[in-house]
Amino acid sequence: MAGANTKAKPVNKSTRSRKVPAVANASLEAALANSPLEMVAFADLTDTEYNARIIPHTPEEIAGLAATIRAVGILQNLIVINLPDGRRGVVGGRGRMTATALLVQEGFITADQPFVPVKAIPEALAKDASYIENMKRRAMHPAEQLINFRNRAEEGQSPAQIADQLGYPVRHVERCLRLANLAPELIQELAKDAITLEQCQALSLETDQSRQVEVWSAAKQYYGNGAPQVNYLRNQILSGELATATPIFRFVGQEAYEAGGGTVRRDLFSEDEDGWADSQLVSRIAQDKLEREAQRLQQEEGWGWSLARLEPVRNYYPDNKSWRLAMPEPEYTSAERLRIDALDAALEASETYDDENALQQELEDLEAAAVSRLLTPEFRAGLGIVVSMSRDGSEFFIQRAVDKVEDKPQARPQDDKGGSDNGVATIRQPGIRVDDFPATLVSALSAERSLAVQAALAASPKVALALLTWTFCREIFEGEWCGRAQEPLRIHLHRQTGILKAEAPSGHIGTAWREMDARHNALQATLPVKWKKDFTWLLEWPDEQVQALLAFCVASAVDGKQKRTNGRTDSSPLEIPEAALDIDLYDWWQPTAENYFSKITKDQISEAVHDAGFSGRARDLMKLKKADAAELAEATLADTRWVPDWMTRPQATKAEDRTDTTDTATDTAHAA
Repeated sequence: MAGANTKAKPVNKSTRSRKVPAVANASLEAALANSPLEMVAFADLTDTEYNARIIPHTPEEIAGLAATIRAVGILQNLIVINLPDGRRGVVGGRGRMTATALLVQEGFITADQPFVPVKAIPEALAKDASYIENMKRRAMHPAEQLINFRNRAEEGQSPAQIADQLGYPVRHVERCLRLANLAPELIQELAKDAITLEQCQALSLETDQSRQVEVWSAAKQYYGNGAPQVNYLRNQILSGELATATPIFRFVGQEAYEAGGGTVRRDLFSEDEDGWADSQLVSRIAQDKLEREAQRLQQEEGWGWSLARLEPVRNYYPDNKSWRLAMPEPEYTSAERLRIDALDAALEASETYDDENALQQELEDLEAAAVSRLLTPEFRAGLGIVVSMSRDGSEFFIQRAVDKVEDKPQARPQDDKGGSDNGVATIRQPGIRVDDFPATLVSALSAERSLAVQAALAASPKVALALLTWTFCREIFEGEWCGRAQEPLRIHLHRQTGILKAEAPSGHIGTAWREMDARHNALQATLPVKWKKDFTWLLEWPDEQVQALLAFCVASAVDGKQKRTNGRTDSSPLEIPEAALDIDLYDWWQPTAENYFSKITKDQISEAVHDAGFSGRARDLMKLKKADAAELAEATLADTRWVPDWMTRPQATKAEDRTDTTDTATDTAHAA
């Protein structure tokens, strides 16, 4: 039996990614160095409350440790404190003590035999000694670390003091203390590895322990046998809150928000220390701030009325039904026109950015002066001012000379044959159960579908011209007038391609998006330098080139996203353009496990495969887990050009049902 060491063995550098803290307590180091090594009997040892290890060793671990001690003895001394009754309280080495008890039980040694090497330290250092000694031997379970830190904090130690004693960064201690405030039930779950550290971090965003347990219990029920996703837990806790990085919170400011009674929820586990705030309170404070500024400007500048809103007034629907931007066009004097012509010529000949900026600034000053002369007190009194916040929330956004537009009578409601939404008749496709699918999925895939129509329409000038002319006809002949009377043509196309790309599952790698982006870059390269000044340059272009440009502009404004209201989904406005273009959606988008099948129910996956003609495969996938069923559906339908029927226009003829040939060994092998 080997003798006990007279000093602690040097700790080899760990190869684990998790770092073991250095011993930062100088008093403990000195106490261990000065304490003599003693050999004591097992009967003299007893457990103490200071042991940091709360999750006991497994029976297998104890048996292995006992076998090692039987072979070579106890190589590393235990750390103890001297108790008033003369016994030695173990604060470091509970595993070795338990293994020794097993050897006594087996008769390998007697309970009164001096067999166990120990070093005694003052009781004041017991807690630090236990924690550091256990960390050196085996990384402590997160639950043990949290409880240890919490106990120290309850004794009055600050995060900085705990960090200094145990050799951790202060931020690490702060994070552990946040987790230590989890409900006791969750700490127990963590100790049993029934919940992960990442899930605990998400739940720690909530400070109310009962709410933590409520969210966790609901998440487990929602996910069934699966593990609740971290993002799901975060979203449940942060419902009704907005990130402090958003423009509206930046506009309000943290000081004003907290002065209004708000508190910022911080995420200590984010590198950026993200925070969240009460969205309703932020909106109310922002609205109050805007209203004060709007009223001040109205009085100071003499406008007839003022309006405060978060978003600026837009010159398209629905704002154009209520408001009109009526800032007058500048009226220049003869001298000003001569000066503008000279500045334009100088701008063309400018060679440096500084010269160009100076000339441009003078042009803008001339325009502002010409407009200002028209803003007479009488003019201001008949119009209003709208105050909103800038896009990034850094300042006020002011819109002057805004006119109110009287409400127009609504179109006569249609009869009930096709349904009516806001007076506009809609015809719902028979047999297409779009309402059975998740609204978020319908919205995302209708964005994908819109991109496909855009890409096809941009390559079909004839159809684009017909669509634009038809739109004009609706504006002119149905009385849907909007805009300013002094303009010869009133129509506004707003590019939707970027918005659709952000919502469509395929994003920037989608075929339709890449087609639209390439066409945009190619056409933009053909525009003359001063193309924004007027439209006369188009008169010199060949008709085919003009039509191609027109087709792209019209296509870019297509938006067929579908929304759901009161359980009913809007019918798709893309059916007529799709029919005219003879679009096959599969050429632009293909359903996969990731972008479609994983987002619907297993019954719907089976139904899709069955409807595509693979009834045997449909039965097989019902025996699988949903993730495997989604993968099988993707593989089954990969070469069939199948897409969901609610994403396509009604067909003139229906294809013959495909003969079911999947009840074969090859097919059922996929379901194994």
